[in-house]
Amino acid sequence: MLKFWNFILFLLFFISSYAQYDELDDNYREDQIYFGVFYNSLINSPSNFNQNKFSSSISLGFIRDIPLNRERNFGLGLGLGLSTSSYHNNLNISVDDNNLEYLTIQEVDAFNKNKWALNEIEFPFEIRWRTSNPENYKFWRIYFGIKTSYIFSSKSVYESTASESSGLIRNEKIRDLPFNKFQTGFTLNAGNNTWNLGLYLGLQSLFNDDFIKKNQLIKNINQFKVGLVFYIF
Repeated sequence: MLKFWNFILFLLFFISSYAQYDELDDNYREDQIYFGVFYNSLINSPSNFNQNKFSSSISLGFIRDIPLNRERNFGLGLGLGLSTSSYHNNLNISVDDNNLEYLTIQEVDAFNKNKWALNEIEFPFEIRWRTSNPENYKFWRIYFGIKTSYIFSSKSVYESTASESSGLIRNEKIRDLPFNKFQTGFTLNAGNNTWNLGLYLGLQSLFNDDFIKKNQLIKNINQFKVGLVFYIF
């Protein structure tokens, strides 16, 4: 995790050197560093699936602005960033005879922690409308787009309060979870000035095809996030 945040700090330093600080003119762009904090949930899950504790995401990156009209209040945005996410729930992924399996734990008191964690490189693409001009950086915006991301690391952490004789999984950590490495979803960021509401709706299953073939009940689980997005010039 320390290496991940060191990389984020490096990315922030690197991309900030490309941010636009030109003198005011008619060719300005809304190049921006973005920072997002989200509450995570999983939708289309089985009936006996539930989340517990607070699941969250943090994202950081840079958007290159591409105006498409003379007023420069409509355009596109292309970006690059990093994201780290966690999901606390009662679906435990375990290893049995070198195969990954899952168990839905019904007893709330049977475990202290069951968390999935994943780190992603993200590539946002936005269609952007705003009320900005070269002299006004406090403006309304609506940015709608599609974000593609690549999961470069993932793990589950399980801490049990029950004895092994109960049949529940022992305390363990598993890396490289059976997720689809590439994730795609719709995004909507809208607000005024620095404060903006952010939404993300995943368009595909979180789990890969091989894992779904053996576990049909979770084949449609995908991500939904709601939170705040901050744009920094």
